[in-house]
Amino acid sequence: MIARLVGWAAVALTRLAHRLGTHVYLSTGCLHGQHGYCQGKTGLAGAKTPARCKFCKAPCTCRCHTHHSKEQ
Repeated sequence: MIARLVGWAAVALTRLAHRLGTHVYLSTGCLHGQHGYCQGKTGLAGAKTPARCKFCKAPCTCRCHTHHSKEQ
């Protein structure tokens, strides 16, 4: 019950951030140290945009992406 409530609150806050244009995105993969998953073009549910929020396309703020983008 508490986990469901926390999940609902997280979704509600993320949607509000999208509306306000202030979403700072950290992928769940990077949060758990699975940087390759975040950077991949496919996920558990199929095709995905690498290192981007699926709702607003905000870039993932993990250092693994910022370090990679500075090298290009």
